[in-house]
Amino acid sequence: MPRLLLVDDDRFILRAIEKLLVAEGFFCQTAVTAEEARRALLGAPFDMVILDVSLPDQDGFALCRQIRTKHRMPILFLTARDDNADKVVGLELGADDYLTKPFAPRELVARIRAHLRRANEYSQSPEAPNQIRLGTLVVDVDRRDAFCNGEPAHLTEREFELLHLLARNRDKALATDWIFENVWGYDAEMGVKTLAVYVRRLRRKIEADPDEPRFLLTVRGFGYKLTAGEE
Repeated sequence: MPRLLLVDDDRFILRAIEKLLVAEGFFCQTAVTAEEARRALLGAPFDMVILDVSLPDQDGFALCRQIRTKHRMPILFLTARDDNADKVVGLELGADDYLTKPFAPRELVARIRAHLRRANEYSQSPEAPNQIRLGTLVVDVDRRDAFCNGEPAHLTEREFELLHLLARNRDKALATDWIFENVWGYDAEMGVKTLAVYVRRLRRKIEADPDEPRFLLTVRGFGYKLTAGEE
């Protein structure tokens, strides 16, 4: 049974979400403050965190950043803050998804299942070679990380999934929508912006100069491709 941590200071909404997800077969633990969420994360492991931005003791963005320093499970922001800038900030800080209130219950469940399915698929033993080498960049499937000149990039789960997909299709231009659907597992209105944020995050971790990328290249008007870089 997947274990979810639900973090929201609105107890009415929290109970409604918990009731919905428990009926769908999830185990849910709730927290109404950032401190409660941090204490919960010290206990049994969770498969996913659903997190509000507005919390009484600390905003959800800061909590997301803290979670990402120690945990790689998917994080979904579920919040009333619907400004596009907030969505980009949430994704930049390490979240995997951003859904605004009010939301359709079936969409929330579908997104959670998609994230958990992708995380589970990537946790299985790979049949492909365990390392993909692109010059000084090495994508290590067993360690679920990338290494640049021998140094680990410390990728999150979603960052690794994106880089692994591109690496398996090295030197091929991949369409933006196709990349998003294959990494996130569903189509979404925010797909293009979400992917762009993740590309920036990856470049900061694998490129010597993120503004002049050698490995992760933009194919203007189409998508992205991963190359071995220039020696």
